[in-house]
Amino acid sequence: MHLDIEPDQDICLVFGKNEIRRSRFHQQLSNEHFSIEQTKPVIDNNSISQIILTTYSANVSRPVARLGFEARIKGITEEGRIILHKLNDPAPCDLRNWPRIKKNLLPDIRAKCQKKESQAVDISNNGIHLMLYDEVAAPKVGAKVKLKFIFNENEVEIQGIILRKWKDEFQRLHMAICFDGKDDISKFIY
Repeated sequence: MHLDIEPDQDICLVFGKNEIRRSRFHQQLSNEHFSIEQTKPVIDNNSISQIILTTYSANVSRPVARLGFEARIKGITEEGRIILHKLNDPAPCDLRNWPRIKKNLLPDIRAKCQKKESQAVDISNNGIHLMLYDEVAAPKVGAKVKLKFIFNENEVEIQGIILRKWKDEFQRLHMAICFDGKDDISKFIY
């Protein structure tokens, strides 16, 4: 399958869980090979033959949707470009450590933000998308908030930080909240 990547389009190389390097696509070569610009930190000869996950935006106007495939580092040119060999066809990928789970797939869950009833739109182990029923006292972006989740058999109180707020087409207020690092709700939702 031919790669649908434009020259100079951003591309990410995933070497490990916490090591993602950014580069730019250079050109498609023959026999499933392609070249990219050098990364920082630099990929050197010690990385030749290493298999990495390569991801790129599936839609430049909506960069969140990503495609990914495995590639083997084959060499480095005199100009410093990296030659990669595509090992499989691009497929949709999600680089989240914890996937988001839609509310209709969760057990019965109620959410409260700052003691006010809210609706969980989706949730993962490290964050939640909430819709507020009462937006009068909505905290600001960057504020710490107290959250309470009531599950079928348990309840959990967590602190989080508001990452962003927005209104939908019906003028309902939504918030994306990242949980404080030490809290874990995975046993209730996975």
